[in-house]
Amino acid sequence: MANIIVLGGSGFIGKSLIQKLERNNFKNVKVMVNSTKIKSNLEKFQGNILDKTILKNEIRNGDVIVNLVGQYNGNISNFIDLNINGGLNLLESCKGKKNIKIILISSIDVYGECVYYPSKEKDEPSPQYDYGLIKLFTEKIYENFASIHGLDVIVLRLSNLYGPNKKNGLISNILKAIKKNGTVSINHNGKQQRDYLFVGDAVEGIIKTIQCKLKKYNVINISSGKRYRSTEIIKLVQELSHKKLKFKLKKTAPDEKCMWANNFKAKKLLKFAPKISIKQGLDLTLKCFEKY
Repeated sequence: MANIIVLGGSGFIGKSLIQKLERNNFKNVKVMVNSTKIKSNLEKFQGNILDKTILKNEIRNGDVIVNLVGQYNGNISNFIDLNINGGLNLLESCKGKKNIKIILISSIDVYGECVYYPSKEKDEPSPQYDYGLIKLFTEKIYENFASIHGLDVIVLRLSNLYGPNKKNGLISNILKAIKKNGTVSINHNGKQQRDYLFVGDAVEGIIKTIQCKLKKYNVINISSGKRYRSTEIIKLVQELSHKKLKFKLKKTAPDEKCMWANNFKAKKLLKFAPKISIKQGLDLTLKCFEKY
C-alpha cells in the first residue's frame, strides 16, 4: 500500500476519515494538522496548505494525497485562498514526483440547480453561487496540472453531507433548534430538495478511491442519488426525536431549489454505494447530538 497523506484531518470529514483508516489498520498514513489537535495514533505533521515548503518536504514518490482542505466556514476570502492558492501549492509540490495520486474533495454544487434528473459527471457544470463557482475553478486547475504534468487526479464531487459533529447545514440547524426550543428558517417554503449523504458513506467512498487504480484525470460523484425536501427531513427528525420543531418558511432565498447527483459511475469504477439510509443516518446523528 502506498503512503497516504491526509490534508485537513481536523475537519468534519477528516476526523471521520482518519478514524476509519486507523480502525482498518491502514499503514503509512500521515495527517497534516494546523492548530486543532486530533485524537489519533497516526503520524502527524504540523502544516498549512498555504505553505509550499512544508508540503514539498512531506510529499514523496508513491504518495496518495487526500485533500480535504478548503471547506467553507463563512469567510469567502479564506475559502478562495485555501482552494486556489492552496491547490496550486499542493500541485507545485507534486511536480517531478513519480506515482503520485491526488484525491480532491469537491462538491455537486458545481452542477448548479438540477430539477429533472440527477446530475451526471458528463453534464456541463453551471454553478449559480460563489461556493460552486470556486470549487469548479479549483477543479479546472487540477485538471490542467494533471494534463500538463502527468499527475493522476481524482475529483470526488460530494453531495450534501451530514452526520455527528457537523456544525452547519439544515440538519445541524434543525437539531440545534430542537435542543434550544428555538425556530429554524427553511428556504423555498420547505420544498427545497437536496441529496443527503451520511459522512460515514462519504468516508467509505474516499477509502475506495484511495484503493482504486484509476489513472490520469477523473471526476466521480459520491452521492446518494436521492433527493429529499426540507419538510421531509423535518418530519423524520420530529418522528425520531419525539419533539415538535418550530420553523419559519421563506418563499425566496438566494439558494438552489434542487441539487442531486447520479452515483452510477462510482458504483461502476469504485464499487461504491451508500449503505446508510436517510432515516438511519438521522437517527445516528440525533443520538450523538443528544449525547454530546
